Amino acid sequence: MTKQEALRQVRYAKSSHIRWRAYVQAMVAGLEVEEKRAPVHHKECDFGHWFYSDGFKAFGHWQIYQDVEYSHELLHAVYHMVFEACANGEQARAATLAEQLVGISHSLLEAIGLLEEEIQTASQYQF
Repeated sequence: MTKQEALRQVRYAKSSHIRWRAYVQAMVAGLEVEEKRAPVHHKECDFGHWFYSDGFKAFGHWQIYQDVEYSHELLHAVYHMVFEACANGEQARAATLAEQLVGISHSLLEAIGLLEEEIQTASQYQF
């Protein structure tokens, strides 16, 4: 894998996360969202698919990668509570939890940004 390919993969995974978050926010707003668009489990979303396959192969040994994993797992733990609140008709609770989710999402995006920076500064032989 080249450095440019690694950056492309990370950026695509990042956009997949942003798309997932938009589906979650739509669900909280009362719109019907298919569960496959916003899966609850952290390994089932598009970002998780990348993270635990190609991402792990390329960056699993990097500390910053492990930091991203923690944020991603935490995000989905909060989303599980959002999902249940929506399913139970508890819109106010879902909205409050969704605010927390967005904050965690921002932290995740910052961690992904740091991963991008690490890739950019790494030498080509690390890929």
